[in-house]
Amino acid sequence: MVTIAHISDLHCSKKSYGKEGFKLKKLASCIKEINKLKPNAVVVTGDLTVFGFEYEYGVAKKYLSKLTAPTLIIPGNHDSRYCGYDYFDEYFGHGNTSLDLPGISIIGIDTTIPDLDEGNVGRGKLRWLLEELEKKPKTNCKVVAMHHHLIAVPNTGRERATVADAGTLLKALISSGVDIVLCGHKHTPNSWFIDNMAIVNAGSASALKLRANINNSYNLINFEKNSITVSLKEIGKKPEVMANYKTANSKQGLYVKRAYK
Repeated sequence: MVTIAHISDLHCSKKSYGKEGFKLKKLASCIKEINKLKPNAVVVTGDLTVFGFEYEYGVAKKYLSKLTAPTLIIPGNHDSRYCGYDYFDEYFGHGNTSLDLPGISIIGIDTTIPDLDEGNVGRGKLRWLLEELEKKPKTNCKVVAMHHHLIAVPNTGRERATVADAGTLLKALISSGVDIVLCGHKHTPNSWFIDNMAIVNAGSASALKLRANINNSYNLINFEKNSITVSLKEIGKKPEVMANYKTANSKQGLYVKRAYK
């Protein structure tokens, strides 16, 4: 079994409880929990900071560097404010990146637009993404990580922040045989399934800004021979299965066949 820990929307600030609401103790507990669980990798889907300031990146770097598993980290809209994308590159590397595990290929893509909450992929980055997917072994399970959500998330109010080219991207990912897409942004855990592809949103690991009845959390994704299981892990509590996707091996490799909750 291969396990990925999926965390998002840390919103690190200088103070333990900053203006936008940052819970330092929650982040510290989250990192300790993940290290104890010993996943094969950790995927961080953006919004490491509040304003993209360097000292916020310093806090994020301090805690994320404590993770003992390999990490794939991409930026969110907050990280691209005030030219914060330059600090992201300095502290964490380029936002378009990839990570390979046994039987699994993870590709992260930067969906941010400087100083805007909205996201977009665009023709250039989409071309890069499709080329990267094509390079990966056909038998690998394909995972794409992005900050902005690909499909609207329930109970999050008026929808304004799916990627602008969501339709084009959705079609391209399905056509490329992507098995699961990991997103953040809305601070709300959720799981969708469409046309043999899972779309999983993580909640916020350490932000104070949460919707009713939602606690700070992250996701655990277990890849087994015949299934992909997504579990919600509220910090300090036991994981609860959010979705289980049956898989099957074919000429196209490992793919999501059906879902149930």
